[in-house]
Amino acid sequence: MATVNVYRKDTGEKVRVPEHWMDHPTLSKPFRKTPMQRARDEAQQTSTSRTGESAKSKSTDESAKAGDDDKKE
Repeated sequence: MATVNVYRKDTGEKVRVPEHWMDHPTLSKPFRKTPMQRARDEAQQTSTSRTGESAKSKSTDESAKAGDDDKKE
């Protein structure tokens, strides 16, 4: 089970909690992510969205090329 560093909102103490707690509204309520953890999450989301965009663009380009070949015949 993966854990993440977070800060307790009431005391400011740095603690480690299971990663899935931060996705749950009730479990994550007394915690906030560290700046490093927030940056890591944002970078991960950005790379995921870029990967999805690239794959989508590539498949669109390939289907467009396939359509052009059909017109030439």
